[in-house]
Amino acid sequence: MRIAVIGAGAMGRWAVKELAISPEVDEIVVGDYHEERARAEAVAQGGGKARAVFVDARDAESVRKAVAGCDAMVNATQHFWNITVMHAAAAARVHYTDMGGLFHVTKQQVELAGEFEKAGVTAVISMGGAPGVTNILAKYGAERLDTIEEAHARCGNVDATDWGTYDGWVVPYSLETLCDEFSVTAPEFIDGRWNMDITGGEGPEDLDFGAPAGILEAHYTIHSEPFTFWHTWKDQGLRSATFKLSLPAEFTSQMRFLSAIGMTRTDEVEVKGGQVRPRDVLLKVVGEIAKPAGVVFDDVDYLLGVVRGLKDGRRVEWRVRATVPAHKEYGAAGGDVDTGIPPAIVARMMARGEIATPGVFVPEQIVPCERFFSEFARWGVTVDAQMREIVATPDG
Repeated sequence: MRIAVIGAGAMGRWAVKELAISPEVDEIVVGDYHEERARAEAVAQGGGKARAVFVDARDAESVRKAVAGCDAMVNATQHFWNITVMHAAAAARVHYTDMGGLFHVTKQQVELAGEFEKAGVTAVISMGGAPGVTNILAKYGAERLDTIEEAHARCGNVDATDWGTYDGWVVPYSLETLCDEFSVTAPEFIDGRWNMDITGGEGPEDLDFGAPAGILEAHYTIHSEPFTFWHTWKDQGLRSATFKLSLPAEFTSQMRFLSAIGMTRTDEVEVKGGQVRPRDVLLKVVGEIAKPAGVVFDDVDYLLGVVRGLKDGRRVEWRVRATVPAHKEYGAAGGDVDTGIPPAIVARMMARGEIATPGVFVPEQIVPCERFFSEFARWGVTVDAQMREIVATPDG
């Protein structure tokens, strides 16, 4: 089995690791615009199976050449390039998965279904942690309902890491993505209509993530799940689909501050006669901060899929949770595990023929729950589910 990982950044690294420790994978192609970074990750994480290649994700032909002959591929680039990389995968007739399209790109991706059907290959999009694992958690509950009236994704993080030896700034995942999550419109499907008046960071709410996390404050942010839930269950009675995020309180406060002073903006401003984007400046200076060395990650991600609907005439709620701890042996934080590992698992499923229908699918449409959970549990992940009957509500 030969699988490609395009994008050798933080999350691509862990996709490579998952493939390297999988006995059925014979070769891993690691591609990146910075070939030296691809080479470093191939050596560090590839287990002797990986080779590095140059890839320009802006150029479909460059990607097609890199993935040609592979059984499946993981797109670990920034979501801006998803459409181009998908065209390349279809042209190469290679099964495809990625880590999400941040709502708007995801909407464009499902429109490529005909292209993948014609090529005879499968694309499972939005297959990271959130979106991705959250979608499959929601699917588990939805499969046990007759109608799906509400579907909600929740992501929380509790960090007990000792940062005493590090005085830099720790960013849990792509800062580019975080900038959007705290500054742009967060579309949510509420009471049967799309609400486009919510901005990321708004709508704080105390949510129960279950023991030992307990109550965490979470807020709306732009994410793919409201769209994918709507896309999958709009004909099964869906009335609401939302996403809320809870990051450590101090980091959330810092991101809100950066957004408030305009550092997440993408328009150009004049500085000493030149035009610059504030966000580009932020990404540049943060990118130059030395990464932590010798720090042992000790955080836990809590991913929730909450679905409500009818079963045999009774109103029922399913809460399905994945508890994802840091993997201390490999030095992966909780967010590394739940974002980088899932697409590699699904890539192997497609390569084995366990997911085989040609076209473009979101995870809750096609990924088998129990099989995925079993594979994911190898990384110390626990999945639990609770069902409760809703006997009465104030609105009937």
